Amino acid sequence: MFYRFRISRTAIPLDLPAYIGRAPHHPRIAADRMPRLVRVPSPLQEVSSSHLEIRQLGMTVVVTDLKSTNGTIVSVPGTQPRKLRQSESLVVSPGTLIDIGDGNIIEILPMQSL
Repeated sequence: MFYRFRISRTAIPLDLPAYIGRAPHHPRIAADRMPRLVRVPSPLQEVSSSHLEIRQLGMTVVVTDLKSTNGTIVSVPGTQPRKLRQSESLVVSPGTLIDIGDGNIIEILPMQSL
């Protein structure tokens, strides 16, 4: 069972960590699994090349700002929107909305079998 996230009407499973950005690239130091690279449009250059990581750890979803220039706004249901600091991680739940700029809103979706 994997959580999923939706961006631009496309649902993507978290069977692998995901790096999201305008031109995402793999990390220099490889972990156990290379992340899925998800490219988003950024005509105003508000989105960093590798802006955000989303990964499933057990039964939780963790989002991490990848030292983005313009920041990441996370809106967990029932709480006030919060801007992550560079390199900050946050555990999120289904229904969370993540704004990375240039109209790119990511929604965390419930678990689903692949």
